[in-house]
Amino acid sequence: MNITMSGRAGKVALILMGTAMLLGVTACSTGNTETRQVVEKGGQKITVLDNTSESVYTKLKLAGIDKVEGVRGLDFASEDTIVVDKENRSLPPQTIEGQERYPHNLYLRTLSSGNDTPLQEGDKNYGAAQFSPDKKQLFYRELYDATGIGYLMNLAAGTSVKVSDAEFRNEEGIWTDNEHVIFPDMEGNIISAGINGSQDTMLKTGIPYVHEVSRSGSRLLYVTGEDSQLTAYDTDTKQSKALRKNVIWAVPSPDGSRLAIVERKGPGEMVLLLCDSEGNEQSRVASGQQIYGTSWSPDGSKLAYVTTAASAADNQDGLFITEVETGEQTPVLNDIEVADQLRWSPSGKKLLASISVLKDNAYQFITYIVRLS
Repeated sequence: MNITMSGRAGKVALILMGTAMLLGVTACSTGNTETRQVVEKGGQKITVLDNTSESVYTKLKLAGIDKVEGVRGLDFASEDTIVVDKENRSLPPQTIEGQERYPHNLYLRTLSSGNDTPLQEGDKNYGAAQFSPDKKQLFYRELYDATGIGYLMNLAAGTSVKVSDAEFRNEEGIWTDNEHVIFPDMEGNIISAGINGSQDTMLKTGIPYVHEVSRSGSRLLYVTGEDSQLTAYDTDTKQSKALRKNVIWAVPSPDGSRLAIVERKGPGEMVLLLCDSEGNEQSRVASGQQIYGTSWSPDGSKLAYVTTAASAADNQDGLFITEVETGEQTPVLNDIEVADQLRWSPSGKKLLASISVLKDNAYQFITYIVRLS
């Protein structure tokens, strides 16, 4: 499949906020004094948030939070550029279940100008995109419902190759280096696909539903079974080892020395654990009814995640950033549920979060860019 990038510029302007907000380590209350400025440019409303509340948790410094409506931010290409999924209203809509719907396509959004450059347009839906570590390739999906067909795009050439002829679940798939992605197929095999079109079966688990597949060094990590067992398979020794049960997500740290594990403790009760590489618990980071989007900062010093509180009296609700070594915790956004994994910019000074909200009987995406100073 050949895809050519075009250079049409969008008309959306993103207003960056200049006021810095310092979070105090000695504050004794969290009075929420959020202010906001709404501007309209190019037909789109953009909100700049200035949360002046003080944190009881940490001395982490936030420079501001930018909110952009109508786009689903997916990953950082650079400090000033992200890939977004948004409706392509230049194409005719399709009527689905009695509603007109426009195809969702992929664009590069320049944050400082608001300009969009098309990456993949057409009458099909495209999304679930993530950049390779060197930011030269893009892994994305042609989306159906819960599944899709995966592609790897060379950004310089604007051409793409399929990772497989078969569909796999949209939430699966991750880069293992600058040239390969891994994902589980629908038969329980873990596949490696390369930017040159190569496909290799790394492991046949023999279990139909394999999920949360990742790689850390020579080991493949994956979750299977009704007991949600986390298993590590060593590609060098060809040996498997069961690490933990009741695992919802397991995210390796950048250096592979630790695992951030979301574990189900009971009905409506999850915990985010910091574990060593063998799954042994070192500390408990957070708890809640749900925990989403767990993501390590590039240097491995911070964890970002979103929790849904188990009760109205619980203040553990929203987007948080935790310093791994000290356990110091910063609340960033209240009362949100993210649609995708949280993504850090290459420098670790920005964090991307996308949510969906119901508006006018349809779901609309909103993207937040959290800026750390």
